[in-house]
Amino acid sequence: MPRKVPFSHKVEYFLTRLTGFFLSIIPLQFALMGGALLGRIAWFLGVRRKVSRINITAAFPDKTPGEVNTIGSASYANNGRFMVEFIRQRRMGKKYFEKYITVEQTDALEKMLEHPTGIIGLTFHFGNWEYYGVSNGFLDKDINFLVGKQRNSLVDGYINRLRSSHGAKLLTRDVSMRGIIRISRRGGIVCWLSDQSAGKNGLVVDFFGYPASTPRGAAAFSVKLNMPITCGFMVREKGPYQRFVVKEFLMPNRDLPKHEAEIELTQRYTKVLEEMIKEYPELYWWSHRRWKRTTDLYSR
Repeated sequence: MPRKVPFSHKVEYFLTRLTGFFLSIIPLQFALMGGALLGRIAWFLGVRRKVSRINITAAFPDKTPGEVNTIGSASYANNGRFMVEFIRQRRMGKKYFEKYITVEQTDALEKMLEHPTGIIGLTFHFGNWEYYGVSNGFLDKDINFLVGKQRNSLVDGYINRLRSSHGAKLLTRDVSMRGIIRISRRGGIVCWLSDQSAGKNGLVVDFFGYPASTPRGAAAFSVKLNMPITCGFMVREKGPYQRFVVKEFLMPNRDLPKHEAEIELTQRYTKVLEEMIKEYPELYWWSHRRWKRTTDLYSR
């Protein structure tokens, strides 16, 4: 028997759809300006601002409090733009991609496009991470999103319909090894987010000089199946104009024992993320307690 949907979830769903409808009908530039403004208001009101400040200060100890606030406010503005773009995703098809997205030609991109079997396409909470995954599909790749589940089933269904609106297939986080093998054999990409604290089950690697528990899944599948990992980013240039960048094409070290190979690979891709954040700190989403399991930063 289906579970009864709480009234509060229905209200949340209605407001989400209403906001989505409004943001979809106004001109793109105005929608992005509105999203950025809402993000900066959220920063001003203190929505997870303390956590963000702690994280930015930990990553950039030489920054002044004013510089930390500037990065934090800009990060929230970017996230507001990201939310607008996500809600408008059905309208962001191949023509949108060709008009607003510049594909940076890198060795890693060339290797990704030429690789005959499956790839784990890592991205992170940087720039527009959802549209990075979608953009892989516009490069004629078979795209599969590894997704979590929202508490509100109505909102969860809405979000997943947006994610799959351009043909991406959705995988739950309990996906089996057999499912990944099938994707690998047909040359698909499994798009994966891997930059939040994984608690006691994560692999601990260095991130900005602090130990950070990091999700094990991507490295575990890569080592087990000898699948390459790509590290990709969507770098915002101005307004809707962005740059699609594949920074690295990483293979697991077959000479190491399994667990050591997983840690070594996780450290390599985490370092790629760190270097991108150093270059574009305003494009990273700082509000997650990244070091909560491994440090006392948040108890000070």
